[in-house]
Amino acid sequence: MRRLFVGFVVLAIALACSDTSAPVATAVPTSRLHIVAQSASAPPLYADSVSFYAVAGQDREVRMYYQGATPGVRGDEMLRFKVPGDGLLRRPDGTAFQPGDSILIAVKAIDPAKFLFDFQPTGLEFSPDHRAELTLQYHNDEHDYNSDGRVDTTDARIQGQLDVWQRQPPDTLWHPLGASNYESYEELDVKIPHFTDHAIAW
Repeated sequence: MRRLFVGFVVLAIALACSDTSAPVATAVPTSRLHIVAQSASAPPLYADSVSFYAVAGQDREVRMYYQGATPGVRGDEMLRFKVPGDGLLRRPDGTAFQPGDSILIAVKAIDPAKFLFDFQPTGLEFSPDHRAELTLQYHNDEHDYNSDGRVDTTDARIQGQLDVWQRQPPDTLWHPLGASNYESYEELDVKIPHFTDHAIAW
């Protein structure tokens, strides 16, 4: 019995140490954030802005594409944004959505050379239980993340650190959202609590 008690104590101490040593997400100013760039060989965007109406009670989504091999033809998908039917919570003015209510959502690439996006209307809130979902494909990014002139193990390590970051302009502080990073697919999936600027960064 005494050995069992000691074992529980050791386990509790180990868990406590694990919790206290876990990394804590902190805000980072724009000057220190490394926003991922599009590769110089990446095709241009098919359109640098897209929009759609989200409707309370209906699943809706919008996608952003690269330009295809032929001008005017859609190529690979870069961004997908989904709003579940029960996802809309409050408008920017704080009023709640009722079934059937709709709102126009617009997504714009702030800088087509980077994975940096503006989501409007600013202040739109989603349900904490049924948040909107953002998927970003980064296979056309600049794989030399640290810009040292070569792609190596350091860049592979940085790829594992990529996340979707968020800020509320005019604030210059960015906050990581804890996206799922599927490195082999070069894809980031994340739940979005509210609208503001978003970027792939490290």
